Amino acid sequence: MPNRIAVALALAAATMAAGLAAAAALAAPDAGARLLADISSPRNDYNFSPDAALRTAVFARSDAEFANAKIMVTERRNGRWTEPRPISFSDDRWADSDPWLTPDGATLYFISTRPTSGREEGRADYDIWRAHRTSSGWSAPEHLGPSVNSRGQELGPETHGGTLYFSSARRSGAGGLDIYAAPAEGTGFGEARLIDGPFNGPESDSDFTLSPDGATALFWRMVEGKGLLHISRRGSAGWSTPEPLPPAINHGPFNFTPAFAPGGRSIWYASTREQPGQDAGLADIFVAALPPR
Repeated sequence: MPNRIAVALALAAATMAAGLAAAAALAAPDAGARLLADISSPRNDYNFSPDAALRTAVFARSDAEFANAKIMVTERRNGRWTEPRPISFSDDRWADSDPWLTPDGATLYFISTRPTSGREEGRADYDIWRAHRTSSGWSAPEHLGPSVNSRGQELGPETHGGTLYFSSARRSGAGGLDIYAAPAEGTGFGEARLIDGPFNGPESDSDFTLSPDGATALFWRMVEGKGLLHISRRGSAGWSTPEPLPPAINHGPFNFTPAFAPGGRSIWYASTREQPGQDAGLADIFVAALPPR
């Protein structure tokens, strides 16, 4: 199964009120990074994505090397997240990963190796899909087509302001994994292009996300063999030069899948920081306050 870290290293070597109150309780402004203990497991947990009201969240869980990835669902009840369960359309024949839930909780974007019309049999790379929440659960997953998908890996899809953002290892990139954007077009999305700004360089950049007000961007960048979360802020002159977040947040060999909490002052993210009783290289989900401006 394709490995997000291995892809990045190989390519680099080759070249709101309820939500706000709950978010404040999850990460006070002076808090350091702490484990999201309700859902953490001895396996590989990453890509935590809740709705804006913090009632439902999704995340990915896999074995080592991101094998056998599944999307998990949890509900927040009495101030705690419930025991995660696989999403209803999970199928052991294929891997589903990198889930992102829209703020209203109505649409889920994710990546999958599942087959679809026009996709050659036996391909194991990830494409971008989506599903819609219905009165009876989740709709059948919908492949987003060739305007956004390629023969390379697609990772970390999210939508902000009608634009689909994701990362890809396609040949048109600047190097490694690069961040792309595709504008909304009808019921789908138009042609994906590299995003503007100081983001895509010779090393891998991935898991791009925006704060609720659209003024702050987070993503991970491969730096000397480590995946470090970076921050950039939008000003009158455009995006600032991305800078790594403090070591208290970038505390593992690989730190990835950042997601803003409501209000934009704290984040959830995954890190391969070593934990007691867990094999090295497996990720857990953490919550931390962002440094002040």
